[in-house]
Amino acid sequence: MRLLTPSWRVKSIYDIDLRWLKARSIQGIISDLDNTLVPWRDYSVARELKDWFRRLHDEGFRTVILTNARPAPTIEKLASELGTGLVVGARKPIVRYFRYALELLGTQPHSTCVIGDQVFTDVLGGNLVGCHTILVDRIGNREFVGTRFMRFLEKLVLARLGERSSCSRNGR
Repeated sequence: MRLLTPSWRVKSIYDIDLRWLKARSIQGIISDLDNTLVPWRDYSVARELKDWFRRLHDEGFRTVILTNARPAPTIEKLASELGTGLVVGARKPIVRYFRYALELLGTQPHSTCVIGDQVFTDVLGGNLVGCHTILVDRIGNREFVGTRFMRFLEKLVLARLGERSSCSRNGR
C-alpha cells in the first residue's frame, strides 16, 4: 500500500501550498496533464492555469508535464504557453519515463514532486522513483475508456487508505 499512498492529497493543483513544497526542499515538479491540469483532451490554456505556472516558475520551481497522451500540436502549444517541459507518449507508471522527466528537470527524486489525478499511474510511478507525490481530484468526468476500470480499483485503494488514516488519527 505504501507505493499507492500519496505524500499529500488535495482537491486541485490550486490547493497545493508552495510552502509545503519548499519545506521539503522540492525544486522540480512533474505534472500529469489530462484531468490534472486540464479536462481530458481539452488543451486550451485557462488564465488561472497560466498564472499558476508563472507563480511556480517565479518561486524557482522547474516544471515538466508527463503525459500518456499521444504527441499533438495542441499539447505542444499548451506546454509552450505554460513555459514548461513536456514528455508525451509516456506509459506511466513505467519508471524510465519518470527518470527521463527528472533528467529534463535536472533534479533528484527526493527534491521532486509528482502531481496527478490517478493512483495507479501518477502516484505509483512517482513513488517507485522516490519522488514526493500529490494526488488531486480529477477535473472532469470524461476520460479514456481504460481509465474507467482503473478508477474502480482506485476507489478501493483510496477507501483502504482512508481507513488507515482514520485509524492512525484515532490512535488505533
